[in-house]
Amino acid sequence: APAPPAPAPHATTGEPADAATATETASAEEAPEGQGETPEESFRAWLAASRAPDVEVACGYLAPELVDRMVAEMTAQGWPGITDCASMTTTTAGLYAAVGDVPEVEVGVREERADATVLSVVYDGGDCGTAVMAPQGARWVVTEQSEEEC
Repeated sequence: APAPPAPAPHATTGEPADAATATETASAEEAPEGQGETPEESFRAWLAASRAPDVEVACGYLAPELVDRMVAEMTAQGWPGITDCASMTTTTAGLYAAVGDVPEVEVGVREERADATVLSVVYDGGDCGTAVMAPQGARWVVTEQSEEEC
């Protein structure tokens, strides 16, 4: 089946609807029912962008409140130069690349609530966690993340 059309009026790039540029422009718009990303697709898009790193795309998938908490936590732990989402994303992507970590994950829905979907995430290296995804226009953003024992 053909991909749904990209949201107007930003659909002037000629990119397919599932391209990153169309996804970015769709973020501030309300998508018609049935179009846009699932919570799992949004999580995977964030993960891929966070490891590339594609700072603009990765940060667009994180709620500002989550970014603030993550930056504060990393700063408190003594990470140098972490001041915002861009520096956090660039630094962590470099660390993942240095240890050869790849963003292979199993993602499933743990809980669906009226205001969010909780995903269960199992990383290839054996780490587990959850990601709370809230709808934002045609996609979902990460509002909380946790790490747990598998």
